Amino acid sequence: MSASHHQMTGHPRELPALRPWQAACIDQALATLSPSHAHFLCQATPGAGKMLMAAVLTRELMARGDIDYVLYLGPTASVVERAAETLAQVTGKAMHGRLGASGTALTYQALRNCLEELQRLGRDARVLLIWDESHHAAGHADARESANQWGMALMALERQVRFTLALSGTPWRTDGSCLPLLRYLDTPVDDAPADDAATPPPRQQLQPDFIYTLTQAIQDGVCRHPRLQLIDNRSIRLTRYHARSGRRETRRFTSIPHLLKHPAMHYGSLLRHDEPMRHLLDLGCEQLACLRQGDMDAAGLVVASDIVHAEAIAEALEDRQQSVCLVTSKAPNAHARLHAFRDDSTQWIVSVGMVSEGVDIPRLRVCCYLSHIRTEQHFRQVLGRIIRRQGNDDADCFLYALNEPHLRRYARRVADDLPEDLATVSFPMPETASDPAAPTANRAPTPSLTPQDAAPLDDSAEAARARQEGETSTQLALDTAGSAEQLDPDVAFSRAFFERLVALRLLS
Repeated sequence: MSASHHQMTGHPRELPALRPWQAACIDQALATLSPSHAHFLCQATPGAGKMLMAAVLTRELMARGDIDYVLYLGPTASVVERAAETLAQVTGKAMHGRLGASGTALTYQALRNCLEELQRLGRDARVLLIWDESHHAAGHADARESANQWGMALMALERQVRFTLALSGTPWRTDGSCLPLLRYLDTPVDDAPADDAATPPPRQQLQPDFIYTLTQAIQDGVCRHPRLQLIDNRSIRLTRYHARSGRRETRRFTSIPHLLKHPAMHYGSLLRHDEPMRHLLDLGCEQLACLRQGDMDAAGLVVASDIVHAEAIAEALEDRQQSVCLVTSKAPNAHARLHAFRDDSTQWIVSVGMVSEGVDIPRLRVCCYLSHIRTEQHFRQVLGRIIRRQGNDDADCFLYALNEPHLRRYARRVADDLPEDLATVSFPMPETASDPAAPTANRAPTPSLTPQDAAPLDDSAEAARARQEGETSTQLALDTAGSAEQLDPDVAFSRAFFERLVALRLLS
């Protein structure tokens, strides 16, 4: 696409120059979309600018007479609001969905309430359907029984629209099910035993139409270089009290992964423990203070496990003399507060899920990951909130999390996605151990990822268990053999926390 083609004079607002990847994707979509190839998937790393690309593509399709109307679907009200603004600014047409508009934007939740009306619109006009964060929908034409509600609605709507454009930085589902409307290829399973009489079914591999990777985005200066720090402790003491016998049992652990193998301790409880949470927030505040010396608008994000947890984190940050914006589904005027945070200079925003994906706040550069969700999709989506660059002086961003085995595995995969000269792994240790009981840096090798660490995870079960045990209590209960065993309210950590730095140092 030529430069003059991109500028398209006559539109009401001057647009930012398209990045090379955006122009290439638009060119490919314009050449590809046709009655025989009506669906297009753009897989681009979070923070790359997918929405602007989609809006310019919409304008191009309208200009050449291929579509009359655009329908945008997104996961949250704040994402939808931002997308409608971008579409209106780029196309110069109203996107409010009322009389005289050329488009509308809805959440996936709202789709079912107006599905029949939108189907009629599709029959009467040529419609482009943009469905953002496409991994929220499940369903496939050959396996409709696996479809979720949003997937079924999309497949019903697809029959009436002219084209669909799917956008995602993580186009896969944690449950392994397929995404609707997209192309999959059957690939053989290579790791099946040779003497296995039953041939395993082939894996279905998604075929995106356009891919823009994190490596490309960093090399192009589109995304920041993520510096991921996983926090661990080498001297942890867990005390259990046996109510019947009155006996106390104390065990010591040399790492958080080691601790989490104990049946009385799980990740959701650890996130609420004062000492690791305090250390994680201290690191985040120190890093943000350093960044704000050069950029007073730089901000941080904390992703909490639930609303009570988020409120406790906000209070802890305020105790550190930090300015905080708490945004949860129960907070009054949550979307207005989120919108205001985008343009002000408040230091931190604390949320559970409202800022986990699709939200564009480029001034976010630090994240403390305290969510109970341990899926690679969620981890990468959260990382995407701090990765988008604003200029030439914000090349790095920082994410802090506990050294939980699944998160460590995802961090290593992020490292695999970085340019080779940035994909370094180092293990800095504390210079001194402030706790006399803490092992020195020369003792105990750093824990490695074992098959037990990589066991499948059911996040819904984790969340349900956390709710059953009480969101606001720091006291954990363990029931075995009909007798109640109780943990002391505090698991004791040494003060010698250390940071495991993954893929985060630019070599000179």
